[in-house]
Amino acid sequence: MALIFIDLDGTMLDHGKPAKNIINTITQLKAKGHIPIIASGRVPHLLYGVDKVLGIDSYVCANGNYINYQGQVVYEKYIPVDTVQRMIDTCDRIGSDLVLEGVFGYVAYSKQTEYVDAFSDNFGIERPIINRSFHLENQILSFIVFDAWKVDQLRIDFPELMFVQSSRYGFDVNLKGDLKADGIRWLVNYLNYPTSEVYAIGDGMNDISMLKAVEHGIAMGNSHPDLKAVATYVTSAVGDEGVANALRHFDLI
Repeated sequence: MALIFIDLDGTMLDHGKPAKNIINTITQLKAKGHIPIIASGRVPHLLYGVDKVLGIDSYVCANGNYINYQGQVVYEKYIPVDTVQRMIDTCDRIGSDLVLEGVFGYVAYSKQTEYVDAFSDNFGIERPIINRSFHLENQILSFIVFDAWKVDQLRIDFPELMFVQSSRYGFDVNLKGDLKADGIRWLVNYLNYPTSEVYAIGDGMNDISMLKAVEHGIAMGNSHPDLKAVATYVTSAVGDEGVANALRHFDLI
């Protein structure tokens, strides 16, 4: 019985919608006794119930910082309050747009350029409303920042954070670590699962550590070349049933 961590955008979702035949693929996988788990950079608020649509009851969200296993939150790691305030103050000072992400929200602290909405449109998610007090009422799992040249300075100012470009419009910002790989390792240890039975499938730069952390790392055909370089297997693209073809290759369906 295998444990399979599967990315959402560009892997199980194609332009924000369930990819061709993916729901049937997950049904077949579960019928074989295997356990699919969503592994996404999205925070829980941005799942929009797609976990239920796909028939998956567990997820590793916020690039490894929030884990829900079979309906129970088993791990959560938030950005310290002082770091959140420093990021807000710094972005105010340098005139950089900033999006804040929590378990129950996705809001813009600053939204002066078109990049904020373009980032959301790229992933088929809501355009964030401006809310400058969200951080006072909610713990923050991650940020999104936008201008590449400003990110270079933010990397220097915030050595405790890591900045990974997730689209041509913006960068995911999380606590320093191994991103999704940290969450996967934690859950594998929590379940005391044999590493030989752990798989991961993804397509983006934030999936590199995830694929390297498991014995069977699978890159989608539409993946960034850097991800394909670390994969043990490269499947077809998201529009060509990449997940199903990978699972067939490993005789999981």
